[in-house]
Amino acid sequence: MIRVEAVELFLVEIPLRTAFRTSFGEEGTKQAILVRVGTPDGEGWGECAAGASPRYSEEFNEAAWVVLRDHLGPTVLGSPEVEAEKVPAMLSWVRGHRMAKAALEMAVLDADLRARGLGLAGYLGAERDRVPCGVSVGIAPTIEALLEQVRGFVEQGYRRVKLKIEPGWDVEPVTAVRHAFPGIPLQVDANAAYTLDAVQVFEELDALDLLMIEQPLGHEDLRDHAVLARRLATPICLD
Repeated sequence: MIRVEAVELFLVEIPLRTAFRTSFGEEGTKQAILVRVGTPDGEGWGECAAGASPRYSEEFNEAAWVVLRDHLGPTVLGSPEVEAEKVPAMLSWVRGHRMAKAALEMAVLDADLRARGLGLAGYLGAERDRVPCGVSVGIAPTIEALLEQVRGFVEQGYRRVKLKIEPGWDVEPVTAVRHAFPGIPLQVDANAAYTLDAVQVFEELDALDLLMIEQPLGHEDLRDHAVLARRLATPICLD
């Protein structure tokens, strides 16, 4: 149990090392809200996963800022003591806003663990000091540039590769990567860029031994995803 004496919000923006392009568009910077909670014993930090616009999710930074400032933060500040595990229940009166809630929960948990001298890994029961890590690779200007990017990531030790795809940039580049790296676990992510009219594209991707095809169709189109899944051996992953 901790007593939260302050909740501070910070809007930060940092440049990406390289521009990241998906079917949504291209991003050159990462903008995020950081949440700091202050307690008598120290502080804790959390990060909101929302973006600058409601493109990937209905949540976006301006809305997350308001709900954290006017609703979620005051709820935590208004409690004499806060137990990190019960923060979701405390905030449940606010409908939705899962990313904003998670940022505040993260900050409270961080403060609690710091006060107790515990690390997050130990708190979660981790038994290893490292796990295999994958990388998401954006849409490249050419297939040659894509292969160079993937080669660099594999040489750095990444164990799994996710390729962003969109109409016109799908079967050919993914086939090139599969042939160049036959042993690497490979998956694709369409970010909802297709409709069922593109079923032939996914049937061709189905032959490339992929781990999964992520969000090929509209984000609320469960029926068509079910129809597509029955046509493929590759699992369909929904966000």
